[in-house]
Amino acid sequence: MQGDFSRRTHRAADHFAAVLMQQGRVQLDADFNEQAEILLHYLRTVVGDLVGPAAAPKDHAGFEIAAHNGSDGKLDDLLIGPGRMYVDGLLVENGIGRTGAQSTWTSYRNQPDGYLDPDSIADQLPTGTAYIAYLRVWERLITAVQRPHIREVALGDPGPDTATRAKVIWQLDTLAVTEDPGDRIDTAVPDALARLNPRPGLLAFRARRPVGVETDPCHLPPEAAFRGPENQLYRVEIHSGGPAWPQPGSRGLAARKGLRGATFKWSRENASVVFPILGVEGQQVRLATLGRDGKLGLEIGDWVEITDDAIASRVADERGLDFTQVVAKPPLLQVTAIDPDSSTVTLSGNTPSECGLHQNRHPLLRRWDQHGPTRYESPDDGTVLDLPLADDGALPVVEGMWIALEDGVEVIFRSPQVNTLVTTDPQPKTAAAPESLDATTGTYRPGNYWMCSARTVTGDVEWPKDKQGPIPLPAEGVHYHYAALAFVDAKGAVNDRRHKFVPLPHV
Repeated sequence: MQGDFSRRTHRAADHFAAVLMQQGRVQLDADFNEQAEILLHYLRTVVGDLVGPAAAPKDHAGFEIAAHNGSDGKLDDLLIGPGRMYVDGLLVENGIGRTGAQSTWTSYRNQPDGYLDPDSIADQLPTGTAYIAYLRVWERLITAVQRPHIREVALGDPGPDTATRAKVIWQLDTLAVTEDPGDRIDTAVPDALARLNPRPGLLAFRARRPVGVETDPCHLPPEAAFRGPENQLYRVEIHSGGPAWPQPGSRGLAARKGLRGATFKWSRENASVVFPILGVEGQQVRLATLGRDGKLGLEIGDWVEITDDAIASRVADERGLDFTQVVAKPPLLQVTAIDPDSSTVTLSGNTPSECGLHQNRHPLLRRWDQHGPTRYESPDDGTVLDLPLADDGALPVVEGMWIALEDGVEVIFRSPQVNTLVTTDPQPKTAAAPESLDATTGTYRPGNYWMCSARTVTGDVEWPKDKQGPIPLPAEGVHYHYAALAFVDAKGAVNDRRHKFVPLPHV
């Protein structure tokens, strides 16, 4: 999640039961957050063991799907019943008011976190074909920008924020099928969606002394690999999705245009540097603030992302996508001018359509820290490439090459089918850029992310290692959970497929 955290320490494999504070010790955000994650892991595991991967309590079963027919008598929307259910142990609620009472039904078109475009064909329900109506469940970080009421105004108005929140997001979507899957419906949805992203890519971090650092007397001690002046929490996040870019070959990539694979963006502050947007006019964006200081502010040349609740929610879209192909996202934009008097920045292009026009969607500008050209180096033969940013303002995902971020911090992408690291460090040599693509290339979903803390005391990053070096790991998130709700036949008839359970004393 994109919060201002020092690091993330929870690891389920540690089997910790609790975090125990000691007297007279410094309290850290990481300890507090680990306790929350330990408890959530326990509760969600227990619920999943008791009721299965997706089930609703019989007396308060939510997410009943019913047909809504238009004036022509044909199905034109799906109604969603109030209540609750559990998906992989996560509590999912629909229509639960502030008093705890269940409210009225909602619908596919009006679901709270759907942000569907009524004019988009892709957002319409399938017609003339059978499909499964399913629930997609995931978690999103919420800050005082999205929910101002969590800010303590006694600290100043406007004043600093404090803690953030994790919100469970649910979205109703559909999966076209040729026939009723029957008893296989519970696995039909995750199996079909897994085929969209067949080889989720891996990533590893390391710290290595940058080339030429020995000649700079102002740096840290020469044995330090991480050369940054401050402790950081680095975040690497997939921007445009798809397969990795082609591997090094004889035809240069640097001179070629267009997206030829997935791209990534990175931040030294875990992407927590954000600026609420007050208004947008063309390429000019008026902000509520330009930041607390230079470290957490904006400079000319920075790459930024314009987003809001709708864009953040739609990153989970799956319909019509295939992550073995390039899934382009709106390009990141570069800051070209800053007017401190009016807190207005000028960007290198227009903002996404309608973003910033709806204040109730909490538009914001998020700073990223990538730049180009960036050094890519093969651990196998020392091949070195200096690659520019891709057309979307992010960096190409090239597997099997160490990619320099800054201050000695480097990352490497790996396919899950080719995940052995070579840690030799031969003399670099110049070569042509990536070209050929094969079936073992990893695939990358937009929004997937990895985090890694870097510390000045050790001069290193905190990343698991084995005898071969840094271990390539799957993305830390976003984790999506699925539940089949109903089968809808080609004529629009709805067949409820939810699992329901009764309280244990009634069994």
